[in-house]
Amino acid sequence: MKSIEYIGLCPKVELDIDQIFSIHYFEYFKDFTYSGEAHDFWEFVYVDKGAIEALGGNRKYNLIKGDIIFHQPNEFHNLNSNGRIAPNLVIISFSTKSLGITWFRNKVLRISNEEKNLLARIIHEAGNAFSSELSDPWLPGLKRKKNPIFASEHLIKLYLEQFLIGLVRRELHITESIEPISPLREKTNKDAFNIVIRYFEKNILEMSTLETVCRETGYSCTHLENVFKEKTGRSVMEYYKIIKLERAKDLIREGDYSFTQIASFLNYSSIHYFSKIFKKYIGMTPSEYSSSVKLRL
Repeated sequence: MKSIEYIGLCPKVELDIDQIFSIHYFEYFKDFTYSGEAHDFWEFVYVDKGAIEALGGNRKYNLIKGDIIFHQPNEFHNLNSNGRIAPNLVIISFSTKSLGITWFRNKVLRISNEEKNLLARIIHEAGNAFSSELSDPWLPGLKRKKNPIFASEHLIKLYLEQFLIGLVRRELHITESIEPISPLREKTNKDAFNIVIRYFEKNILEMSTLETVCRETGYSCTHLENVFKEKTGRSVMEYYKIIKLERAKDLIREGDYSFTQIASFLNYSSIHYFSKIFKKYIGMTPSEYSSSVKLRL
């Protein structure tokens, strides 16, 4: 029998991240301002919520939720809130010697849900890999945990490269769908979940009960509880509490109302109960949260 000489192939690498300098998730007040800087590595800013005004070189941009801006090495850049909407931002800086990165010069893009999921994975793995506080703007570098979860840093590198490659491929109109067709049950559950979330967002100020939610959305309570447990690990009404608290966080960061007014606005029975629930789910009191996001760069 004739033997075969197998020849290995080294995959061609178009984008290879060699260093990561920072991974940040910031929650700002609506009036924050950042004077700006320039450094010898790449950085991008993604607007996860709200809106900002960004400067890149000599160009100014008004960015809203879903926008991302790239800053090339040694480009002066800054950003400011527009004074109306408190923004949440993902900021990641990195270096690469790959020529493929030049495609991102002067780029301002919209990102898809698939790309948002990759950013979420990067933030999640950063929590697994590093002890650094991701909301600290003064970090000189990321500090490794003593006992990180296996391969967290490797996954961050892979997710970041996949994120960048996906943006290039999409803009060049060569991206092919790699998502498998969802089974009917998965689609039905996803539809139910999205309908309830939209109901919550529309009725965030109401004192909703599980029975009211089921009646208004047309689903049985048992079905909705199973869907939410599967997708979030929480009950329907517990997830509703979290949505209300996210709105409370927005209102605190916007700075137009007192804690008592916010509690009343969101139909909490008292400021004491509001503070108790806030502490339970957010991990700090409203006052502590207010101080934690007052980042003056």
